Amino acid sequence: MDRLFGKLKMNWLAVVLFAIVAGIYTGIVMLVPAFNHTSLQDIGVSYEVWVLLAIIVVVNCEKPVEAMLKCFVFFLISQPLVYAVEVACGHLSFDLAMNYYTKIWLPMTFLTLPGGFVAFFAKKENTFGQVVLGIGNAIVSLMGVNYALEVVSDFPHHLLTTVFCAVEVVVTTLCIQKSLHGRIIAFATTVILTVSVVVFALVNGLQL
Repeated sequence: MDRLFGKLKMNWLAVVLFAIVAGIYTGIVMLVPAFNHTSLQDIGVSYEVWVLLAIIVVVNCEKPVEAMLKCFVFFLISQPLVYAVEVACGHLSFDLAMNYYTKIWLPMTFLTLPGGFVAFFAKKENTFGQVVLGIGNAIVSLMGVNYALEVVSDFPHHLLTTVFCAVEVVVTTLCIQKSLHGRIIAFATTVILTVSVVVFALVNGLQL
């Protein structure tokens, strides 16, 4: 784990290969009928796994601009590959795939430019880095809450994804921030943001 979060050689070849494998794997998983409406296909419809993959890319970079560009290229390659596999196998029409990509993943891909730049600082042993990590984990935590609600209403669907989100928050907090103080700040940020958003949504009758 220590090597995964900061000691990998994330050169450009590694980024491209990582993106190709992630994209093709996701596309193949989306083709399997037995995986429909299960945690195994959540990688194709939500962000929790992709947040983790993005973190792995950026924390293994040396500079924030490098992290920004490599994160962008990772998504620029991987996401079209997901739809390319589905279209090639007749799972999606080209028009529908383009609709999904241009409305959802293309904007998200461009958001990785500022996102990758800021996320680079999550590995810094200071308050800013700890808060950045906490914010990123809050996004994952909120997805976990959303999936947990689905588990309650339709057990055990999405149980694996709910557990994955919780484990991702814990693992990234422990592995990226090395000091107890830093881990506490990062985890506290995650909890405060998650609870605040959930309470806000409940009070205003909004859906998470």
